[in-house]
Amino acid sequence: MGKWMILGMANIDHEFKMENVKFKDWKFEVDKALTVETYSRVTKGGAESCLCIDCENYIQNREKVFPDEVKSLFLNLGIDYNKEVEILSYQILPNGLHHIAGWFHFKGKLIEGKNCKKDIENEVSQIELTDIGNNFSIGFCEQNSLTFFENKEGLVQIEFETYIPWVTHKV
Repeated sequence: MGKWMILGMANIDHEFKMENVKFKDWKFEVDKALTVETYSRVTKGGAESCLCIDCENYIQNREKVFPDEVKSLFLNLGIDYNKEVEILSYQILPNGLHHIAGWFHFKGKLIEGKNCKKDIENEVSQIELTDIGNNFSIGFCEQNSLTFFENKEGLVQIEFETYIPWVTHKV
């Protein structure tokens, strides 16, 4: 969809201070300070950087997209949920809901829990998310697709899918 904007350069002399964060069956080691610093330099996330109507609809739904427990997780990881890397629109269901997906990153690693990226064969993989209720699924894998982070090593990608109503008046 869109290309986001980042201000300035990361602090090269950053001192790594890893914290442990637990969420359901997952446990992560997180450099929260570097994650917060990185997101603070992002002026626009993927949805704001895009002019498409699907992203406009996502922006208008964003406050309701993430369950409170996921917003709390993002806070513990240092992620600003208003600055997603990318949003994808898959389909409109017969009930009128729009199936969308997106992702974020944080500096750290997955210590325990299911890796959502499943390798199939010949460098092909698929993402298998975990349903946590309210039409919301989430998963974690060590990947760095279109990241805001300057150093792409040691990143965890948070994948999510949800279903949102059409609320924008644009056509």
